[in-house]
Amino acid sequence: MRRKRKWLIVICVLLVLITISQILKHFNYGTESKEAYNTYTVEKERQLDLQGKAYPREVKTYYKNNQVGTYLGVQVADGQTVKKGDMLINYKINRNKRQQLVDKINDTQHIITEVYLNITKGLNNREIQKKLIEYKQTLYEAQQQLYQYDSQNRDSMYASFDGKIMIKNIDNDSDNQPILYLISKESHIKTSVTEFDLNKVKKGDKVNLSITSTGKTGAGIIKQISELPISYEENLSLHENDALHLPESNNDGELANSKSISASPIFKSNNNSELSKYGVIIDDLSLPIRAGYSLEIKVPLNVIKIPKSVLTKGNNVFIVNKNSIVEKRNIRIKRINGDIIVEKGLKPGDKLIKQPKSTMNDGDKVEISS
Repeated sequence: MRRKRKWLIVICVLLVLITISQILKHFNYGTESKEAYNTYTVEKERQLDLQGKAYPREVKTYYKNNQVGTYLGVQVADGQTVKKGDMLINYKINRNKRQQLVDKINDTQHIITEVYLNITKGLNNREIQKKLIEYKQTLYEAQQQLYQYDSQNRDSMYASFDGKIMIKNIDNDSDNQPILYLISKESHIKTSVTEFDLNKVKKGDKVNLSITSTGKTGAGIIKQISELPISYEENLSLHENDALHLPESNNDGELANSKSISASPIFKSNNNSELSKYGVIIDDLSLPIRAGYSLEIKVPLNVIKIPKSVLTKGNNVFIVNKNSIVEKRNIRIKRINGDIIVEKGLKPGDKLIKQPKSTMNDGDKVEISS
């Protein structure tokens, strides 16, 4: 009887110990599951703020060109609005020069026609074929000379686009000196982005504009982003010829081909640690902007960035809902200049667990501290 009582006591003690163990285990589990986590709320990156300036879309300089003929004077007034094709500068042109080119074309075409007639009559051999090739080359060169002659006259005398006139110097007797400028009425905006922001913008992006001096607002579209940094382009321009350099005449009075200099400058920078900047042109403006006006430019960014602390191995994150239940989700990211950019898998407003434990699983309930 005493032995039986002893066994009952042992069993009771064991049951008590097991019960206490279960209670402690449950208490510890609850404590772990309710560990407080910090969170990060997903949001789109704020707009990119830039400064820019309005420039005429096109500016053409008209030079005095004695190759066209004798300079007689300008046909327009300073500030005058002109249409494409309007005469701006008058020259007394030597019409014989053009007629000589036309005659050369006509004569060569006649010879080629005669050669083809002889070929149809059976007069065909290697020598005739060789002559035919030479005549065709002569015709091509004469046509190019006529085209170049007409283009030079047209570009030196007539408006290439609609715009306004700015007189530079109408009394200078020196050849190849600027006489006037033709300035387009439409403006576009030039600005720049650093190498860190280059991947945030692209052609076709809409931007919001504000004129600094007047406060007027409008919109535009990014039309061009330079492939080269501005510092390199400036260095490159030092090695280029003037875009309006005029071709010279040869001894026969025909226009010689203008020489083209291939520039491959060595890029030099006074400060190699300086961030590169890339030129951006904004066009299709919704409001007229006078050339020279400064602008504040805001580029809305459709970019989601997340901190490294929310990522687990395999590019997974844990999203916590309003009931404090987590969802494990795989997202697609790319890394740019140290930033983690989300390409797919998250939206603004998603709340992510910071530094989740490796033991966290999909569906766990957690406690949130912030």
